[in-house]
Amino acid sequence: MSIKNKKIKPYVGVCRGSLGELFQGMCHELQDEIVVVSSLIPKYSWAYFVPDDEVHCSCQQQLLALPQRSKSFRALSFYCQHHQLPWPKGHWHFHSDLQVARGMASSTADIVSILRCAANYFNKPLPVNDIVLILAKIERSDSVFLDRPALFSSSKHQIINEFNKMPPLYALYMHESDTVDTEGTQQMLVDFYRQNQRSYQDLYLQAGQALADSNLQQICQVSTKSAQMSQEILPKPHFHHLYHAMPRFSADGIITAHTGSVMGLLFCRQPDIACLEQVGQFFNELGGYCQYTEIGS
Repeated sequence: MSIKNKKIKPYVGVCRGSLGELFQGMCHELQDEIVVVSSLIPKYSWAYFVPDDEVHCSCQQQLLALPQRSKSFRALSFYCQHHQLPWPKGHWHFHSDLQVARGMASSTADIVSILRCAANYFNKPLPVNDIVLILAKIERSDSVFLDRPALFSSSKHQIINEFNKMPPLYALYMHESDTVDTEGTQQMLVDFYRQNQRSYQDLYLQAGQALADSNLQQICQVSTKSAQMSQEILPKPHFHHLYHAMPRFSADGIITAHTGSVMGLLFCRQPDIACLEQVGQFFNELGGYCQYTEIGS
């Protein structure tokens, strides 16, 4: 069999996403900066690359022009420039578990997955600093490229504090009907956080302590309070239904995507089938479908 006819194995890169934020607000260390604690979940963005020397070099411009993957290929371009590497010739394929414009960090995960795939292809390490450097050129991002929870400045792309892995939290969540365009929301959020500076500083300190102690009950309390405060600036139509239903399902807290459509109930103990069925019925009455995931595992 000729080399040309041999099946070439793909290179793969992967990055997980988030189920909204356990905290979003401001901190006193950074002036007018949005700080988040992304809730890391086992749902992923995948990038696949199959080398092919016969692919024409003009393919780079065509890929950069693709609207659905423009940020990913811009990231790849920055990566190649930074390391003085040629644009890889071959075929790209993608798959994602993360819904777009819902608050699941799909865009950041797409970028990181293609960077990891390229690093595997070129057989080079991909340190966190390189990821942060490239993300900073493209968009405000989440900290889903880390494998532990962190207080993260989404605009400055700065890791303020990284914590030990926490025991899993369990989430039953749904998507409200509309997607959310996060472009142009930054200044509106900063203005609101500044107006409520004392409340956010207190909650920020509580979040740091809860994560440092891996105290799941306190983490749930912080997440609920952060989601509650977010209602005043970017309200979710069904939030109050969810909030008042917490005792009914023995839930320990609420999580939302502060600039997305995800909202869900948090449990410190894994919910049983009866709970899944009851919450599923409740979410369906609100117009959504119940999904299950684990946070922090």
